[in-house]
Amino acid sequence: MYAYVLSIKGQICCMCVLLYIAWTYFLVKRKNTKAHRLFSMMIVVTVIYMVFDMLTVYTINHVEDFSFTFNHFVHIIYMAAMCTDLYIVYMYIRTLALDDPPFRKRYLIPLAVAIAGAIFLKFDYVETPYGNYSWGSYAFVVFASGYLYFFAGMVLLFRRRKYIEIKSFRAIYMALLFQLAAVIVQGIFPTILISGMGLTVIVVSLFYSVESPDAILIEKLADERIRADSANKAKSMFLAQMSHDIRTPMNAVLGMNEMILRKADDPEILEYASSVRDSGSILLSIINEILDFSKIEDGKMEILSVEYDTARLIASLINSVSGRAASKGLLFYTEIDETIPCRLRGDDVRFTQVVMNLLTNAVKYTEEGSVTLTFRMEDRKEGEAVLFVSVEDTGIGIRAEDMDKLMASFSRIEEERNRHVEGTGLGMSIVDRLLKMMGSSIQVESEYGKGSKFSFIIRQGIVDDTPMGDYRDSLNRGNAAGPEDMEFYAPEAKVLVVDDNEMNLKVAWNLLKLCGISPVMVSSGEAVIEDMRKKQYDIVFLDHMMPGMDGIETLRRLKEENLVPEHTAVIALTANAVVGARETYLAEGFADYLSKPIEVKDMVEKLKQYLPEKAYENMRGDDPAGKPETLTGSIESEQIESEGIMEFAPAEEDGIMEFEPEEEDSTLGYEDAGNNPEYDLDFLKESGMDVDAGLSYCGGEQSLYFEMLRDFTISCKEKLSQADRLYLDKNWHEYEVAVHAMKSNAKMIGAISASELAKN
Repeated sequence: MYAYVLSIKGQICCMCVLLYIAWTYFLVKRKNTKAHRLFSMMIVVTVIYMVFDMLTVYTINHVEDFSFTFNHFVHIIYMAAMCTDLYIVYMYIRTLALDDPPFRKRYLIPLAVAIAGAIFLKFDYVETPYGNYSWGSYAFVVFASGYLYFFAGMVLLFRRRKYIEIKSFRAIYMALLFQLAAVIVQGIFPTILISGMGLTVIVVSLFYSVESPDAILIEKLADERIRADSANKAKSMFLAQMSHDIRTPMNAVLGMNEMILRKADDPEILEYASSVRDSGSILLSIINEILDFSKIEDGKMEILSVEYDTARLIASLINSVSGRAASKGLLFYTEIDETIPCRLRGDDVRFTQVVMNLLTNAVKYTEEGSVTLTFRMEDRKEGEAVLFVSVEDTGIGIRAEDMDKLMASFSRIEEERNRHVEGTGLGMSIVDRLLKMMGSSIQVESEYGKGSKFSFIIRQGIVDDTPMGDYRDSLNRGNAAGPEDMEFYAPEAKVLVVDDNEMNLKVAWNLLKLCGISPVMVSSGEAVIEDMRKKQYDIVFLDHMMPGMDGIETLRRLKEENLVPEHTAVIALTANAVVGARETYLAEGFADYLSKPIEVKDMVEKLKQYLPEKAYENMRGDDPAGKPETLTGSIESEQIESEGIMEFAPAEEDGIMEFEPEEEDSTLGYEDAGNNPEYDLDFLKESGMDVDAGLSYCGGEQSLYFEMLRDFTISCKEKLSQADRLYLDKNWHEYEVAVHAMKSNAKMIGAISASELAKN
């Protein structure tokens, strides 16, 4: 009787513990996972098991008060609950040990056998000095089936221990060992009913190690981290797409401007084109830094020291801002110290960005009056020039109480008053952070309603101590050298260019043509693989963002088929100007990285670095024999639809465009398009076309603009039909690619409304 009383007291204690855990666990809202659902069922079934375990202990020891049928029914519930509990424990262990394990019906077979045995097999009472005890053949089947789950769970837990958190593994394993000890003890001493305590210990161990309310906080933190990671990935994707969209049309602008620099003889035109080149370079730098550094990283940037021409840096700043100031009717004054050394060392890109931000803000927030830019030599110390730079305006000024907001990211002063002024509120934050990285700091003097003065002192290394003189004269002398210094001829070079945008291919072809190279142009990853099965190249410029098979996947396929010889350099060609892009491409197996829009000097640098000497040996710019043949003619192409991807290709070779000199009776080409009566600029303007914008993308060449118009109109009907077909098929990925192409192509010919529609 003592064992009976002790068992009842122990089971009551276990029941109190289980009820406390159930109350604590179910009060807190948890993430609805498979493990959570299993543990919830484990608590409920264990409580039922304990209730009927205590009930059977009482009924067995008072058999004279209860019928055999009632006693049998109570035992069926008790035994079924015990076996169900062990089944749930096993499934819970599977969930922890395996990554989203599938459910199998065979796992239910031992449970079904146990329940059937409890219902139909022999059921006996065994009288002992300490009270009655139930026994019979049903007990062997139920215990055997139930503990099959128990031992299977232990084996699985041990085998998969390295995949389970160490704290959870230890807690579960110790609880299972306690349960095993309880089974052994109860087998030896049947009247000591402690098996229920073992299941209680399992529940308690799981609760305090894995399923406690503290784990909810961990889950929430994990969810927040996942959301933050997703947001970062979304921002990275957004930046990649934005930089691609912004920089792709710049490829045409700067590429064709480079053609002007190469071909023009008029000094005035050369000066204009040089200003376009310098301002375009500044614009690209600002785009890169704004996208990568300002809006996302906001400070994670290295300072890189390089040599730069002081006069060119100052002239680029003035050229970039003077037009904006004039358009607002502002006077733009400059106070430039002519004693500043002509060549300095520092991070010219960051330096330029700081001053450009100050100048842009001055123009934006000044409605009348003037803006003054000052560059002054303060001192020379140990091979360094100490420069004083200031930007002063007669604008709206800053209130004293708003000074603290000035350097805050995404914060704008007097938002309501300045709502018409575009900006993100990052400008001064960028200036402040960049100057601190360069060992300087911004100083602000402002009087509300009268204007502001922003200044800083910065140290730059001296490379050439010769006084700069008048920056305009120095700049003109630099222009006189012209692009001849960059001439490079490699007529024997074998170059393949891959880009799905036909305009980008035209620009790349023109730039390479200046180097005497006749490249092969390819518009898809599939065509690259097919072509490189037949030919070998010295350099492959491979675009990243292409429909269907992108550049990275294409390179993987090429390497899988061993189509990239050791002497062939595959260079990533991309407009994705984001932090870490270079490292990503190098990690994917590219030899190098070339950013779009392509600049001649960058391409020449890559050609010199990766072309074999035989491609350009003994070829000099002043040697007529070494200069390339003048290639004329248009890009004759037909559209070939392959697996839902539009490729531009000659009919005889799908996906590949080889540019050759055309016959005299060829169709409209670069040389004769300007005389073609098919196009009338005035008529195009009256039709709503922004002809000036279209011409700007073609470097002002009407012949190339007409060719773009012709290509666009020829292909437009088929492209629209393709887009309609993709829309009806709900093929949203390819539909997006098709509309994306329409957006940029329409914009390049000046069809702005169509471009905006595609963009929306």
